[in-house]
Amino acid sequence: MMKILFLFAFISISSLQSFAAGAWEQKADFLGISRHRATGITAGNKAYVGLGHYNGAGPNILFNDWWEYDPATNAWTQKADYLGGDCYHAAAFTIGNVCYVGTGRISAFGNTLVKSFFKYDPAANSWSSIADFAGSARRGAVAFTVNGKGYVGTGETNSGRTKTFYEYDPTTDTWTQVTSLPGAGRTSAVGFSIGNSGFVGTGNTSSGSTNDFWEYKPSVDQWIQRANCSPITRQEAAGFEVNGKGYILTGDDFSSGNNFKDMWEFEPATNTWTQLANFKGTARRYLTVLSFGNYAYAGLGTNGTNFQDFWLFDASLAYLQENIDNIELNVYPNPSRGNVNFKIENIGNILNDIELTVYSTLGQKVTSETISSGTNQFDFSHLDNSTYFYTLSYDSTPIKTGKLIIQK
Repeated sequence: MMKILFLFAFISISSLQSFAAGAWEQKADFLGISRHRATGITAGNKAYVGLGHYNGAGPNILFNDWWEYDPATNAWTQKADYLGGDCYHAAAFTIGNVCYVGTGRISAFGNTLVKSFFKYDPAANSWSSIADFAGSARRGAVAFTVNGKGYVGTGETNSGRTKTFYEYDPTTDTWTQVTSLPGAGRTSAVGFSIGNSGFVGTGNTSSGSTNDFWEYKPSVDQWIQRANCSPITRQEAAGFEVNGKGYILTGDDFSSGNNFKDMWEFEPATNTWTQLANFKGTARRYLTVLSFGNYAYAGLGTNGTNFQDFWLFDASLAYLQENIDNIELNVYPNPSRGNVNFKIENIGNILNDIELTVYSTLGQKVTSETISSGTNQFDFSHLDNSTYFYTLSYDSTPIKTGKLIIQK
């Protein structure tokens, strides 16, 4: 009996410790120099980060380096330098497996802004020019991709903050102006796409930071205002999409003001925001983010001190962390002669990587099976008549635990 209690307590404590660690996991630091206002993007199964600057207490130092991060090996490799030279606060989007990067500021002093744009081919590790951005030269613009076309807009021009938007068609290498963002002109906002829409929000306007949030539908060239992001206004924040949901995090309330580390999740179907556990790194502004699959990666940025840390965000683990009490697992019949049904509900977007493990009362693993949402039937008739313990886990994190009795 003591061994049974110990095993059950061990599994329960492991579960609590795993969820206490949260959905964030620190990865290998960025190998370039610490910086902010960098550019981050994904192509294929790799991430790319580069450009940016730091100014601290010394001169304004700009960068043109370009780095590849491989999630499979947790390793960074330096790639061909950006063809546009030293630059920061540039915009970027991906179409297919090609990265598109452009606009930004290229001067250490003054405000020399550019409208040049380049594309990076990861397979060839090469940059080439594309048509210049059709709008005014700017920095701090947002960008996103919808249905094979890139969209770039907002930002700061030499005439002030703007809300103009443009569409890029890679098949014709042309830019076309589309409807401007209805809200105030702004810089240092966030932008990302979900499905067939782009989303833009927060940022610095002539009235200060804001928390408004907008959806753009390219099919009808129309903007729709959505629910505001969080109760507080923010600028210089970060945003991304994972599994059909949007995320906004970090930033500050005014330039070099109060830095944030809070994180919010947007559900388009219900037009609602839910606060998640905080970003695990230091509170900051100009966090660089990028995403693919179930994961996002975030790092760099500044709070007065420039960073080079790099973090993985697991959206599935975040869902579990917020909804663990709502997940239902029914095991029947129990006791069983051998055939057992495990019915799991309210598991969200977690369709894979759920594992069922059965242990003996001595803590020995006797079987391990893959399980999915809905009803799963297993034949345990090969097990001896006894009491067993089971754990349902995602990525080695226990979700549910319980007792199974085999009585033939």
